[in-house]
Formats: sequence, structure tokens, C-alpha cells
Amino acid sequence: MITSRVSSFLILSIVSIFATNNVEGSQPVLQKTVESLFTERSDVTYPGSCKVLVSSKKQTKMCKREPGISKILVTAKQQAIAACEETFQYDRWNCSLIYNKKSKRSIFKKIYRETAFIYALVAASLTHAVARGCSSGDLIRCSCLGSFQNDTHLRGGCGDDFKYGKRFTNNFLEWKQAGNDQIAEILKQDVNIGIDAVGEQLKEVCKCHGFSGSCTTKTCWKRLGPFNSAMGLLKKHYHHAIKRKLVNYTTKRAITPKVRRKMEIDRQKLVYLQKTPNLCVSTKGRICKDRHNCATLCCGRGFIVGKKSVSSRCRCRMVDCCLVKCDTCVEEVDFYTCK
Repeated sequence: MITSRVSSFLILSIVSIFATNNVEGSQPVLQKTVESLFTERSDVTYPGSCKVLVSSKKQTKMCKREPGISKILVTAKQQAIAACEETFQYDRWNCSLIYNKKSKRSIFKKIYRETAFIYALVAASLTHAVARGCSSGDLIRCSCLGSFQNDTHLRGGCGDDFKYGKRFTNNFLEWKQAGNDQIAEILKQDVNIGIDAVGEQLKEVCKCHGFSGSCTTKTCWKRLGPFNSAMGLLKKHYHHAIKRKLVNYTTKRAITPKVRRKMEIDRQKLVYLQKTPNLCVSTKGRICKDRHNCATLCCGRGFIVGKKSVSSRCRCRMVDCCLVKCDTCVEEVDFYTCK
């Protein structure tokens, strides 16, 4: 009987260790990559091929294979942070890394609505930067896409390779190795939402060729819009994100088919687990966009109206046939600060 119990215990221990290695051991690569790309806002260069982050073995290999990747990672990091700060500058959360100026309340401590958004944002920015890198020639291992080479009237142009960008992002974030527990499933879904938001901006662009402006032949290619064009969709996902509860969750236990069915995750929405802390404390002294925005941003505390001088070009006129000359006008305008 004792021997049987010992054997059972050993078997359970081995299963537990196996689950831990598969769920927890590889999952941090996804988390650490997203967190480091969004958190590190300086120009620190790390040793290794990827330079902007402490890379995993797989990431190091990818950066060595494609030298242009380190430049792409810088672009992805910078445009994600810049787009986030611009989009949320008049919201209660303004892309800060912590809540209410408390260092212990990092947005990455739990999976808040903002955390889910950042996973989508970083994945979207990386996908966009890689796809653009293909068409610009910064990356040499992906194709300069032409989808119309079999048509005698259409010639393939150099397009943004979204498919390669998506594949690269999933590989670089080690998406498939992120585990199959409930938290991993949620983070992977948030990553996919970000990638798909970029894909929806992909459009066909054509240029005509022929005598006297005729269009006997077209050059067509796929082109992504500016990254900010995807931010509108990502912000909609942020506002429509859904909160879920973990079902019988144990960190060392892989998700079972029964639990997977209970989760019933809507695959078209961002998913988060914890409610965002009250951010009204951190909005004191913030600048509002206008009086209407102050009603939300200032949390009912009211606002102070100030005056500032704004310079602009005015009274523009033609000089010496082809030169436009303008004066500089200074105007006093109102600005609003939360109490």
C-alpha cells in the first residue's frame, strides 16, 4: 500500500514538473518580450543580436539570421509607445507604466484591461514594422510581394508583407510555446487581436502605365496604412474588452478541454482578468482637451481655466510671383487643467 502511494506521488510529481516546464517555463518569453518592449523607454542597448531586449535563444538566432531585425525592433518599440501616448493623452490612463504613481502597482502585475491592450499594441506594432521592413528593403529574408504576376495586364509591385509580419511576430514572441493554461490562452488571444487589427488596414494600391495617361498596364501591390490608422481599431477593442474569471485555476495545471469550454472566450475581443484601479487620483493637474473632456478626466473635481499664447502663420500672400510669405500671429487661447 505504501509502495503504491509512493509510486502515485512520484507519477504526480513528474506530471506536475512536466506541466510546469510547458506552461510556466516557456510562457515568460512572450510576457518578457512584450513587457520589455513597452517598458524600456530609453536608448539602452543590450548585448546580443537583438540589442533592444535581453533575448531568448530563439530570438537571438532570429536576430542573427536577419541583421535588420534590431532596427525593426527599435521602430516597433518607438511607434507603439508614441501611438499609445498620443491616443490616450486625454484619457484617465495615459499609457503610464504604473497606476496612481505607485511603483508597486505596475500594469504588468496582473492582467488589467490596459495590460491586455499593451499585448495587442506591441504585437500590432511589431507586425506592422516587419511588414513595412519587407517592402522598404530593411529586411532581406522576406519577399517584395507582387500578387498579380500571372495577369498580363497587371504587374506585381513591392508591397508590405503582412503575412510574413504575422508569422515573424508569432515566432519572435514564441506564441506556440507560450503554454496552454488559461492565462497563456488569454494573452495569446490578445496578441492575435493586435495582429488582426493591422491586417484589417491592408489595402490594394495600383499605379497605371501607358501612353498619354492610359491604363494599359497596372502595377498593384498591398500597402498598410500608417500605424496610427490601426490605433483607432485597437482603442475600440480596449473599450469593448471583456472581463473573464479563471476556472479552477492552478498555475501548474495545463488547461483541460472541459475548462476550455467553460471559458467561452469570444475570440474577437480583448480579454482581461482584473478590474483597473480607480485612476482619479492620478488625473490631478492633467491638461484636458476641452471642457467636455474635463468632465470625464477630472472625475467631477472641476478644472481651472488658464490662458496661453499660440503662434501660427497668418496673412499669407504671394511675393515675387512664386514665393509665399506669411506673418506670424500670436493668439491667446484657453486651456483647462484638472483640479
